Amino acid sequence: MANQFGRKASLIVSTATVGLDLSQMRFKFNTRNADEQAPDTMYVRIYNLAPQTVAKIGTFGRAEFSTITLQAGYENGRVGIIFQGTIKQTATGRERNVDNYLDIWAADGDDWYNFSCISVSLAAGHTPQQVISAIVNAPSINGAPPINFAQDASGLIVGAGAGLKQALSRGKVIFGMPRDYLRDWANKYGYRWSIQNGEIVVVLITGYRPGEAVVLSSTTGLIGIPEATQDGVKVRALLNPLIRIGCLVQIAQSDINQITQQQWGLSLNPKTVPTATLATAAGFYRVMVAEFSGDTRGNEWYVDLICLAVDVTAPDQNDSVKSSG
Repeated sequence: MANQFGRKASLIVSTATVGLDLSQMRFKFNTRNADEQAPDTMYVRIYNLAPQTVAKIGTFGRAEFSTITLQAGYENGRVGIIFQGTIKQTATGRERNVDNYLDIWAADGDDWYNFSCISVSLAAGHTPQQVISAIVNAPSINGAPPINFAQDASGLIVGAGAGLKQALSRGKVIFGMPRDYLRDWANKYGYRWSIQNGEIVVVLITGYRPGEAVVLSSTTGLIGIPEATQDGVKVRALLNPLIRIGCLVQIAQSDINQITQQQWGLSLNPKTVPTATLATAAGFYRVMVAEFSGDTRGNEWYVDLICLAVDVTAPDQNDSVKSSG
């Protein structure tokens, strides 16, 4: 992504059929997207909206718009969805006499996560592939909104290996919250799942989402020095909409501060440090956490990452990985 000049962002609140574009207003945002079995979140502050517009945004009473979509990127480069979810809470106030604001807190897929309940019966001879499809695609018996597989997750399920296509000898009854069954399924078959922009993403524990690796360097938006820690490699870069949870980024090993015995204490044997937290020669890392922050009239326009090293040559991985700057 060579062109990272001229910021561009859009903020739209909507219903199923009608939307309101707030992109021309000043707003600042913080999102937290993570590879974890819980909804992502966003906080956004919008400045100087008309009172009648504020009254239409929210979750209760006369509020008209309850869904929010944030896109960000660059005028002559990439623009993509950073967050899409449901408005959970709003607050109004003033920073000074001439500037009022509307604060919005939103969550991604939390209605499905917290309230969906399904009832499905599968006959003997069903496969693990059919189980996960039933868990995600079955309509909720209490009217909670549905959720779909992300496109690459659908491809993973359809093109799964023999382990997910083996017929099971007993029938199966699925009744309850789909998140619980999805968690059990993922633990049993070696996958991780999360909700990203209203879709279910499923990735092998040792794998990654298909697509080009995003190259992070001093010429493609890398800021400061990445650092290998016990939680993973921590990275800050210019906001990049190509970065998604579960995707690959590539960082040169020489650009990363390594874990040393002095950092960890003299009693620690460096050989006991999990290899996933260390910098690798190949430089490929899977994005586990991505926190986007920006201000359409200020300086902030960043993404902060926590990544784990992956072996792109291991079995069950993509056949090849391309690099995209």
